[in-house]
Amino acid sequence: MSARPGSEPAIHPSESIWAGSYLPLSIGSLLAVTVVAFQGLAMATVAPTVADAIGGENLYGWIFSAFLLPQIIGTVIGGQEVDRRSPASILLVAILVFAAGTLLAGVAPSIWVLFGGRALQGLGAGAMFSTVYAVIGAAYPDRLRPAMLAAMSSAWIVPSLVGPALAGFIADHIGWRWVFFGLIPLLAVVLVLALPVYRTFERAPSEEPASRTRLMLSIGLTLGTGLFLAGLELRPWPLAVGAVALGLVALVPTLRGLLPAGIFVARPMMPAAILIRALLMGGFLIGETYMIRALKEFGGVSATTAGIVLTAGSLTWTAGSWIQARWDRNGGTASRPLRVTTGVAILLAGCGGVFLTVAILRDIWIGVALAGWLAAGLGMGIAYTTCTTIVFAHAKPGEEGLASSSVLLGDLFMSSVGVGLGGVAYAIASGRGASMETSSAIAIGIGVAILTLALLASFRLRGARPAVAV
Repeated sequence: MSARPGSEPAIHPSESIWAGSYLPLSIGSLLAVTVVAFQGLAMATVAPTVADAIGGENLYGWIFSAFLLPQIIGTVIGGQEVDRRSPASILLVAILVFAAGTLLAGVAPSIWVLFGGRALQGLGAGAMFSTVYAVIGAAYPDRLRPAMLAAMSSAWIVPSLVGPALAGFIADHIGWRWVFFGLIPLLAVVLVLALPVYRTFERAPSEEPASRTRLMLSIGLTLGTGLFLAGLELRPWPLAVGAVALGLVALVPTLRGLLPAGIFVARPMMPAAILIRALLMGGFLIGETYMIRALKEFGGVSATTAGIVLTAGSLTWTAGSWIQARWDRNGGTASRPLRVTTGVAILLAGCGGVFLTVAILRDIWIGVALAGWLAAGLGMGIAYTTCTTIVFAHAKPGEEGLASSSVLLGDLFMSSVGVGLGGVAYAIASGRGASMETSSAIAIGIGVAILTLALLASFRLRGARPAVAV
């Protein structure tokens, strides 16, 4: 998706994302992200309640994996089609699929029907995010992308202030199903306000045919990841080993085909930035998922109170995003590697503090969780957003959709595998008689290990040649 060769970009340059023709596009993109933000924060808050209500205790991690895995396919489809078609048409289909999944999840009589609804939500969310990120990559010059990405993080402010606490209140006093039903009016608002804006984004239609290979690889990656995670929970052990082995056989070639060369060795700059961003998302989501569960299971707090911790982390994530945008304006592209390392270190400290408290003291206190997630959110805002800026700075013109799908694929794969591994570790530990405290510490520890890998990978960016700002 790019402007016509030899002509001015469809969105004329400006010094602010809130000025001139950038303004409606910025607002439209933020609205599209906001509804998914509501869903994610609400689900993280009410998942324990949902699992209790419809018999999903032993499949807790799959409540999240059922959403994350299909996002892989939706991300590839959205990223591929948005380079060829109108962003408005892709956004419309994505929202309709997301809405269908939301309704199905809301009426789910069993955990398996809930998984079906979550899968449709994931397909729609993947295509939606690919479209929004591709438009950002194509429409905004490098000097404005850090500010726009920071604004994207700000789209989580209202959901983070209202979403978790509201979702917890609804689950506690009205019923968890209304957490899903309440999203439908928000989707209607996005359709009315965002679609007209995306129709104004002009770009030259790509003459490249859609790649069936990339779509098939995304399906293979989804199935391989699901098989790998399911195999970890199978019994007897020969069946488990076989399923895990088949999953790994599918994962290696599909990842190599979908992600840029050099990602597995953190080659600077784009491959390393995609890898670090993926590791950050995986580690952060594992820590968040099992910290919230710990707070409810043995921390003695309600869903509403646990939601406040998520709100705090979302607010500092937004603050970190704006800090990196200002840092970018002052330090330029050369400052980006240091920002990534700094942010990862802060995030690791926050998540590590929660882990040590649970592992050593055999308890979790709301004050520790709050302080840890304030730091974790700040680190994510600085490092995660900077990694995205690095990716788009090194993306080839006309391949913004490919770049957006690559960064999102990395996120989704690590999130799916990470949360799945955390769920398996928790289930195995509990099944062998381990306490809730031990099981939670093991799950959160997996997130800390992944964040440690991200810190090591961030050093690969240091000394590499930055992109030339345009």
